[in-house]
Amino acid sequence: MRIIAGTHRGRPLQAPKGRGTRPILDRQKESLFNVLRASLPCSGVVDVFAGSGGLGFEALSRGAERATFIERGRPAVVALEHNVASLGFEGRAQILVRDAFAVDPAALHPFGLLFLDPPFPLYRDRAERVHTLLAGLLAAPGCEDGAVAMLRVPADAVVPDWPQGVQEVERRPAGESVIILLRGDL
Repeated sequence: MRIIAGTHRGRPLQAPKGRGTRPILDRQKESLFNVLRASLPCSGVVDVFAGSGGLGFEALSRGAERATFIERGRPAVVALEHNVASLGFEGRAQILVRDAFAVDPAALHPFGLLFLDPPFPLYRDRAERVHTLLAGLLAAPGCEDGAVAMLRVPADAVVPDWPQGVQEVERRPAGESVIILLRGDL
């Protein structure tokens, strides 16, 4: 796993050992960031269910000023800490070690990009709760006008209706997953 473009292009990322995370493939990441090109640079990015932080680090490399990583799994947090240090992002990255559903959206730094890549079993069991979390983050005081959110879900998942305040912009198949781009109501 590596950063594919920007100031840190080609730099490797450490991933937690085991099958607890499923990093996005390089070709999927490249396709996603081609779509998000107009959103970068931005003041900040929030990477929820961050795993090893591949999406947030890619955004930092491409010009995001800062990133907040939200992750509770200890092996993933260790990988995040290693990646922050090895990439030299200490002054631009914040790791919140907690359950994503317990994060206070009002406490987040300003952001123009939001990534949610929940574990697929969690999404299958609690999709509506993930959607409510997404809506709360898009309504946060730090969420900038025109912010874009990305949600990656299993291709076979039933995607419930979006909560009030959330608009689906685009849906793209990506291997065994689907990438959904969203915005808050403007």
